Amino acid sequence: MRQFLSNVTNLKAHFKVICFLSFFIVFVGIQQSSLAQGLYTARGYWEESNKETYKTIKHKQNVGDPVSDEEMSYLLDFEDYLNNYYQKLSEGEKELFHKMKPQWDREIFQPIRKQDRDDDFEWRGRDRAINIAYGIYYGASLVSLFEIDNAAVVGIPLITGGLWAMGPVINPQKYEGIDRSVVRAGNTGKFLGLIYGGSLGLAVGGNGRNEGKTAFVMSTLGSIALGEVAFQMQKKKRYSEGHIEIMRHHGILGSYVGLSTIAAADGDNGRVYGLASLVGGATGLALGNITSKSYAFTKGDGRYVTNMSSIGVGIGFAIAGQIAIDNDGSSALFLIPAGLSIAGTTIAQRATRGVNLTNKQGSTINYASGGAALLGLGIAAIAESSSTVVWIGLPSGLALVTQEILFSKYKNENLNFNLSGKNNDGSVNYTFKIHPENYFVNQQLQAKATALSSYSQLSAPIVNFKLSF
Repeated sequence: MRQFLSNVTNLKAHFKVICFLSFFIVFVGIQQSSLAQGLYTARGYWEESNKETYKTIKHKQNVGDPVSDEEMSYLLDFEDYLNNYYQKLSEGEKELFHKMKPQWDREIFQPIRKQDRDDDFEWRGRDRAINIAYGIYYGASLVSLFEIDNAAVVGIPLITGGLWAMGPVINPQKYEGIDRSVVRAGNTGKFLGLIYGGSLGLAVGGNGRNEGKTAFVMSTLGSIALGEVAFQMQKKKRYSEGHIEIMRHHGILGSYVGLSTIAAADGDNGRVYGLASLVGGATGLALGNITSKSYAFTKGDGRYVTNMSSIGVGIGFAIAGQIAIDNDGSSALFLIPAGLSIAGTTIAQRATRGVNLTNKQGSTINYASGGAALLGLGIAAIAESSSTVVWIGLPSGLALVTQEILFSKYKNENLNFNLSGKNNDGSVNYTFKIHPENYFVNQQLQAKATALSSYSQLSAPIVNFKLSF
């Protein structure tokens, strides 16, 4: 038994010795392979001979341009260095250099193919559809203006729709250097121009016989004019996408509040409605600009504000409808949806400060709350409800609940990100590599160091650790 234990002990000792020798041999092999490769390589010689300073001075010498004494001294020293470098190459590295030099030279002189960047602008299907739709609308206004009643009723809108889609070809200079925000601003201007132009048409036409035609034509002129103004302003000043969203929302909200105010006052004159919409829209744009300058809203914030205001309108109509049922109502009830839309805007703008909703988060809130509203409509339909309050209030209530659940979730994620400095999923990426062979390389470099050499400044890392989060 003792003999057996003694043999086991000896085997363990021999095993340790074998492991140590194996480990030592591996390190020595790595060292020898790294040294065998050498500090002087074909690729290294090629890179040294293509140093920009050397090539510049050499070119001046070759073409006969004047070369200063300092440059000539540098040239002679560097060529002496290159000659020594080449002499220290092994025969295999010299052959490799002559074989690979043409290919390596092509890396410098071969033209680089232009790659698409992530931020390159492209016309989406949505952009094309919107431009064509506006063009068709403008053509329809021409048909109305000239009272055309032949085949041109269809042809003219199609022609104008095609012309607006061909804008980047007809006037390419206008679209140079644009990005998504410029297109968004232009579309916002076109939409607000429809409202303000039509309002101006009502204000001018009054209750005349051609009131509708005047409003139709003026809406086209306003859309074209305001769309171009917004496009050029954004192209030059590049407001943030959040700024555009807030301006758009307030511009629409202002006109809606103006029209609701006149409706509450029992206005029966188109001119008064037009003026109210214009004044309300101008006021809304001014307030939107002030609001956007006081705080840098994101595009996601702007979408949340619009969503909250829209839900306020729905809840307001549900409340006004119930009051009208109970008390026969009055036109003053139009102020309830308008007031709740303003309240929703104010609450949302305060709630989003510091949250910085992303585009994805803002659009997800709109998307999900819209789905919740449809769900509410479906429930009302299945229940065969005859109440207008149910048909309006239930979708609005479900949309509000869905919106606030998502907003609370995104708010916590974004605030946690801002406080911790980590991404939302908390993932941390790192790489850890050990190069033990560099220990021997560093020892040899230090052994060659002199007071005038740069070897003492060279060292190869033994441990590489890279952290990204």
